[in-house]
Amino acid sequence: MKLCDLLQEQADSLRNGRDYAVVTIVKSNQLARTNGKMIVYEDGTISGTVGGGIWEQAAIHDAREALKTGENAVKVYNFGSEFAKAGFQCSGEMTAFIEVCRNDSLQLVVVGGGHVGNAVIHAASVVGFTVTLVDTRDETDIGDSIRCAERFIKVDSFGDVAKIQLPRDPYYVVSTYGHMVDGAALGGVLARNDAKYIGMLGGYKKIKAIFAKLEEAGVDRAALDRIHSPIGLDLGGETPEELAVAIVGEILAVKNGRRGGFLAGI
Repeated sequence: MKLCDLLQEQADSLRNGRDYAVVTIVKSNQLARTNGKMIVYEDGTISGTVGGGIWEQAAIHDAREALKTGENAVKVYNFGSEFAKAGFQCSGEMTAFIEVCRNDSLQLVVVGGGHVGNAVIHAASVVGFTVTLVDTRDETDIGDSIRCAERFIKVDSFGDVAKIQLPRDPYYVVSTYGHMVDGAALGGVLARNDAKYIGMLGGYKKIKAIFAKLEEAGVDRAALDRIHSPIGLDLGGETPEELAVAIVGEILAVKNGRRGGFLAGI
C-alpha cells in the first residue's frame, strides 16, 4: 500500500471517528524489512505492513493495547535464539514506534435527518461537535442534512443503528419520521450501551407508548429512565431552529454537568 494511500486512510478514519494506531519501523537488524508503516484498528484489522509474520502479529497486539490506554509506545521485538532453537526460520530485531491517533472531538449521532434533525446538525456543528447522520432515506430526500453532517450512514432500518460502526462515546439525538421507527431507532441506540447522552424527540403520549413497547421487548426500565425525552431545555420554542437550540443546550448541560437553569440571580 502506498504511503499516500495510508495517509488518506488515516485522514478518513479520523474524520469518521474511527480510532487507530500507526506502527512505524524505526530500526531493524538482520531483517529483510528495513522500513514499513501499518495502521491498526481496535478490532485488529490493518492496512499496510511492517513485514508480516511474528513481527507483525506482535506489533498488532501492542498497537491494540496502546489504543486501550491511549498512550504512544516504542517497542523492541527480538526473536532470536529461542525461535531458531524451535525451528523457526526467522531471527533478528525490530524497533517500532506505535502512535495512537484518536478523534477526541465531541461526537453527535443524529438518528433521522428531518427538519429538526437538520437544525440540530447545524447548531451542534457551531459549538464543536462532529456529527454523524444515520437515516434510511437517500440523498434525494434529505440532501441538505447529509451535506451538513461530517458523515452519513444509510441503513436499511433504524434498528440497524445497533450494529454499525460509530465514533467512540457518542451523544445521540433520535429524531426520525414516525412512531414505529422511533422505537426501532431508540432500541438500536440502547443496544449499543455506549451513549454519553440519549435524547428523543416527541410528546409525552408518544414517549409513553414507545417506552412501554421497549419494556415488553425486555429493555430495562432504568435504561429508559435515563433518556432525555421530551428532549431539550424548556425554552418555549416551536420552530426546528428553536428546538435545535434547546436540544444542543441540553446536551451541553449534560456534558458539563450543569442543570441548564438561569444564571441570573445566582
